[in-house]
Amino acid sequence: MLMRPGCEVLTIDNHERIYFMTLHRAMPVFIMFLCVLPASYVYAADILNQIHPNISVSTEYNDNINQTTNNNKDNKKDDFITTVLPGIKFSNMDAKSGIDLDASVGFVFYDKNPNLNYISGSGSLNAKYMTSGHVNFYLKEAYLRSDNPREQEYFTQVADNKYVLSTSTQRSVYWRNVFAPTVEYQFGAESRIGVNYRHNIYQTEDSISQNSMENYINPFITHWFDKRNGVYLDYAYTNGDFEASPDLNGHKVTARYMNRLNQKATAFLEGAYANRSFAVPLMNYNIYEPSLGLTYAFTPSLTASAQIGYYWMERPNVDPDFSGLTFKADLANTDVKTTYRLSIQGGYTEDYFTAQNLGFQKYYRATGSINHNLEKRFSIGCLGSIERTEFIDRDRADTTWGVGASASYQPLKWLTLSLEISHYANESNISVNEYVENRGILKLTASY
Repeated sequence: MLMRPGCEVLTIDNHERIYFMTLHRAMPVFIMFLCVLPASYVYAADILNQIHPNISVSTEYNDNINQTTNNNKDNKKDDFITTVLPGIKFSNMDAKSGIDLDASVGFVFYDKNPNLNYISGSGSLNAKYMTSGHVNFYLKEAYLRSDNPREQEYFTQVADNKYVLSTSTQRSVYWRNVFAPTVEYQFGAESRIGVNYRHNIYQTEDSISQNSMENYINPFITHWFDKRNGVYLDYAYTNGDFEASPDLNGHKVTARYMNRLNQKATAFLEGAYANRSFAVPLMNYNIYEPSLGLTYAFTPSLTASAQIGYYWMERPNVDPDFSGLTFKADLANTDVKTTYRLSIQGGYTEDYFTAQNLGFQKYYRATGSINHNLEKRFSIGCLGSIERTEFIDRDRADTTWGVGASASYQPLKWLTLSLEISHYANESNISVNEYVENRGILKLTASY
């Protein structure tokens, strides 16, 4: 157990034990990928040089820790939240094989609400091994243990500024672990056949949220007939096991024809069909979605993509059906001086394996972030997002938006000082769902 003066005892409960067991299970995978690397160029000394321990201490002020509605200001809670976060990073990735690992365990202390103290955790693993026989192996793993009401989409970065639709309205600890291996056979410069698998488990201590588990399998093939013409085909099966909601069996088929217009631009025509079947037949629905799109590389560091289509969602046992335009576009710049990401999405979303499991909803989202290095050791950034959700079976529509800014200064090679501020709000036609949250975080990080 851990104790801080003036605070309650911070104990390690069953969920912490599960977290450490998860890390324990992940270690053999980590070791396996180390072992398969060619011994001729991987030496123990090199590995040690690529291990970088770090520790950060941060203090956050949050004026609405439970995202309490604006109509209930008497129960609105603010707090100072201190986090001590030791971690480790490892990277030896090259063109053929390697590992990127980033893992940390945090000790989180609330000043005014010590009953909320808990142990946080996060980890990400990317690994690959490409054999001389053109059989390639990839692995992604993501772990998160948090009480933040807004959960970031897994396999995304903070700069992507993308969060799942579901949110919690109280501070409760949850954890998620996503294990996603891929194996493929490469039978051409850009042609391959393979299969993706994903095991996604979500567990929460929130009494009004629910646990869930996803098993997902996705065989695929990409084949280029020549330098200009190619096709992509895949099938995806999803099995969803929910604690309270009816279980899900999902199927989706996607077919895409691609035409490389030139070295920078590729156009494509796509068709997709999805079937969602639940233990309660009234919840079943199908989605049909033809679309066309374009990807374009302005420079090696500046890329863009755009896609527009039309969808119709039919529910065999329920009226009405829903239809409309779908669109998405992304612009990303990753040069050394300035990085930025802009993204828009419109039409619909499917929210499963989250705190609320909201399912199919009409949905529109725009997100953006930018980070600029003013000099070698000083950088600034900002981000913003706006989302519009129209609940198809309820007379409810929410507009959620947020803005933030950050600054980072590195006085020493091993020491970084950063500051973040943000404003987040939800506006709804149902007043009890509205809230405003303001946060400020000061962090000191030492790394080796």
